[in-house]
Amino acid sequence: MAIFRHVRTEFWKDEKVLEEMTPEDKLFFLYILTNTNTTQIGIYKIPKKQIAFELGYSVESINTLIDRFENYYKIIRYNQQTRELAIRRWGKYNLVKGGKPIIDCVKKEVKEVKDKSLLAYIAQYIDKEEIKREFEKYIDDTCNDSLDSISTIGGQKEKEKEEEKEEEKEEEKENEYLSYSSSLSKFKKLYEENIGFINGIVAQWLIDITETIDYELFKRAIEIATDRGKCNKGYVNGIIKQWNDNNIKSYSDLLAYEKSLKNRGDKYGKGSNNYRNNEYATYDEGEDEDIYRKPTPEEIAEVEREFGRFRS
Repeated sequence: MAIFRHVRTEFWKDEKVLEEMTPEDKLFFLYILTNTNTTQIGIYKIPKKQIAFELGYSVESINTLIDRFENYYKIIRYNQQTRELAIRRWGKYNLVKGGKPIIDCVKKEVKEVKDKSLLAYIAQYIDKEEIKREFEKYIDDTCNDSLDSISTIGGQKEKEKEEEKEEEKEEEKENEYLSYSSSLSKFKKLYEENIGFINGIVAQWLIDITETIDYELFKRAIEIATDRGKCNKGYVNGIIKQWNDNNIKSYSDLLAYEKSLKNRGDKYGKGSNNYRNNEYATYDEGEDEDIYRKPTPEEIAEVEREFGRFRS
């Protein structure tokens, strides 16, 4: 996968772009042409929740955009089961040069496409014959496989049943995504307000932890890190990892866990209110808790004497 994509300046003069597309449509169009999942062949896998997160939209909005670009503008196709997106005229503008490096890349990527019908969708707009042949190899194989799988009426009905089940599963997943997108936005906002800029690595980390812990637990991790003067991704992640190791997935889990620690007393001292701080004192960075305690009056006096002697 290249680290850049070509977008021609004529993009802004295209009739559809100029006359029909809303600002939201134009942003989405540029995104599907240039995001980090794009490939040399114009077919790539990308979950809707990733698109929603990177554009700052809800999954419901992304569903609407995909439907509009697929059925109204007829620019893309999106396979709900494989989560693969194909850009219709990609070959016309991007697969215009041959040569061994390009052909080797195309060979590798066409093999990885799960929905082979998307290859035919792209191939019809490829002018470069040597590249088009690589697509057609897999289009032919797919046709043969399809004929074998529906050779009987019973086989066709079975196939339809499987497709219905897949559609039901996808609908359930989409409902989960709608809830997930809202939660992810809250995680993102809390991180930006308390820790800082979100780059690609942090974004993927946030996506991962939203699938393992709830928002209130994430908030508590940031509070602990802030109290210790270490509000950064590494320290927060250390706290969350320790919670995961103790099977703590929600804030209510944490409260129950802390209560059990306090009741045990033998590890943290009966009646002690410091067990929460002690618990994370050395977890992520191997630091000594003593360096964070308040100095005694005697220690302050000793430092002042040493400082005075140094000045004299």
